[in-house]
Amino acid sequence: MCGLAGIINKAGFSSGLISEMTDIIKHRGPDDEGFVIWTNDDDRPEVLFGKNTPNEIFKKWPAYKIKNVNSVENKKAVIAFGHRRLSILDLSATGHQPMAYLNNRYWIIFNGEIYNYLELREELKAKGYEFKSNSDTEVILASFDHWGVDCQNRFNGMWAFSIYDTATKNIFLSRDRFGIKPLYYWFSPDGSFCFGSEIKQFTIHKNWKTILNKNRAFDFLYFSLTDHTEETMFKDVFMLTPGGCFFDSIEKLSSYIKAGKLPVKQWYNPKKKLFEGGFEEAKKGFLKRFQEAIKLHIRADVPIGSALSGGLDSSSIVSYINILLRKQDKSDLQKTFSSVSNDEKYSEKKWIDEVVKETQVEGHFIYPNGKDVFTLTEKLIWHMDEPYQSQSAFLGYHVFQEAKKNKVIVLLNGQGADEYLSGYTAFRSQRQKELIKQLKIKSLKKENIGFSGILKILLRIAYEKIPLKLRFSVSQISLKNRQLYKIIDQKHLVRKRLHPYLINGYKKTDHYVISNYQLFTNPLPRYLRWEDRNSMAHSVEARVPFLDYRLVEFVRNLPLDFLDAPFQTKRILVESMNGILPEKIRQRKDKKGFITPEQGWLSGEYQKEFLDMFDHYAPYAKEIIRHDKARSYIQKVQSGILPFDYTYWRLILFCVWMKVFNVETD
Repeated sequence: MCGLAGIINKAGFSSGLISEMTDIIKHRGPDDEGFVIWTNDDDRPEVLFGKNTPNEIFKKWPAYKIKNVNSVENKKAVIAFGHRRLSILDLSATGHQPMAYLNNRYWIIFNGEIYNYLELREELKAKGYEFKSNSDTEVILASFDHWGVDCQNRFNGMWAFSIYDTATKNIFLSRDRFGIKPLYYWFSPDGSFCFGSEIKQFTIHKNWKTILNKNRAFDFLYFSLTDHTEETMFKDVFMLTPGGCFFDSIEKLSSYIKAGKLPVKQWYNPKKKLFEGGFEEAKKGFLKRFQEAIKLHIRADVPIGSALSGGLDSSSIVSYINILLRKQDKSDLQKTFSSVSNDEKYSEKKWIDEVVKETQVEGHFIYPNGKDVFTLTEKLIWHMDEPYQSQSAFLGYHVFQEAKKNKVIVLLNGQGADEYLSGYTAFRSQRQKELIKQLKIKSLKKENIGFSGILKILLRIAYEKIPLKLRFSVSQISLKNRQLYKIIDQKHLVRKRLHPYLINGYKKTDHYVISNYQLFTNPLPRYLRWEDRNSMAHSVEARVPFLDYRLVEFVRNLPLDFLDAPFQTKRILVESMNGILPEKIRQRKDKKGFITPEQGWLSGEYQKEFLDMFDHYAPYAKEIIRHDKARSYIQKVQSGILPFDYTYWRLILFCVWMKVFNVETD
């Protein structure tokens, strides 16, 4: 897990920029740093070090005179790569980046992990490839030389990387299937193509100006959406899409400046192939893939722990890792990290305690303090780059902080399972709609759905048949939407935009389409950003074994009733974990997750503080948010006149974001 930076401009740029772009993300990789620059793309590169480069690295580069990056800061460069390393695999100097391969033909900067690198390494060795390191980075380079861009289909992991081929002058950018690792890019007005792990890296450029992307701002404020398109809330800053790549010559980069974005190719396009076996066969297939995913995800040369929320997903991970450790006769206790509350209404501690008792792990707990919201929010939004939607991101920050305090560098968690295993209500709604369409009334009665429930489902079916042009008018019926239109100043945002999923023609035709939306559009992409930034803020790597692509693809092709059943979500997971999970956890129905007592904070002990916070930051977004209307809305939520939801926090956080990044509307 690391941070990367790159700049390409045939007209030249100050090489000192590359060290500034990596300095600002030092938190992503405190263990090592490195640089390589080309002053002319036909010349040999200069390999450079920085103040955080360990001394043993210099022995790795006998062919070059190693220079400090500061010694060339005024030199003109045409290509520059920079890297900050958090050492996870092969902690030695041979894992240093930027890394070269095949007599320095290929150069790579890489963030992430290729979990199946050992298997790929053996396959490539059999084909004649040699390796100087024990790192997965070198395996990527050999794979690219052998398979070209098709190497992406061979990798099982999370990644964002850039490879420069000095022989062909081609540049290759790639992002993993689900976008677990970030990769952003921006064309500077001077013609420089800049890319990096975090958006804030571009702010050091002399030509940078922070301009609001109005469409994305509207989506956030009105629909609570971020990370759902290749655009960001910063105008002209784009992300490489999940499962996307770019491969072309550096000569052609200048031709994309006018468009302001790259012609990204979706290299990952999973095929729909329905499972034809029975449920028992499906259980075996699921369990096998789940176990293989966990085994791969615990490969590391540093201490590993788990985030434990007390629900099915994280408890399954913790419980199976415990079984693996016992089989390996390892005496080291597995460490888990949990956020809990003193208020029983918001606490999962009794369920977490059940897992800790059964597995005998070393459990660590953090108790969220509402006071911290008012002192940490600016710092958290700086790490996040873009706004988040609720205080759950605030909890994640503290969980990773606690892991780092206990010297745990890798933390596994259950992120990603809900989006394809029927963790949300969309799967249940789809199954009930299908029962009505098939006139299976007896099946509906088994779920205690009366006449009013059936009527609601029929109304939902009817709504989905309304032409798109009329959908927006129908959506205005809700009280919250009417309130928001009074709060948001329409002069500066696009008026009456449809929900992006309607614009893109998304229709809930079956559960495969629903999971596709949840995995690649909303909500998983934003959760993965929170996960990445919260973990990296503390130099900890977050791993998500439920997003092993083999497991995801298998489950997505199962029949809907294998995933969702009357009174049972995640059916395939629940049944497969028999004998692995503590039975009380396996049978529970009331999962809360890492939640904050947010409503109590807002409407109780911190009423004044939240209003004062809004008043302090509101002037920074005065052209977007009507202060008096928004303040009145927050007060009505606090007093119970309006129902609680996270809209209040979006309004406050948007203002904080405008201030932290000095965002302008034009």
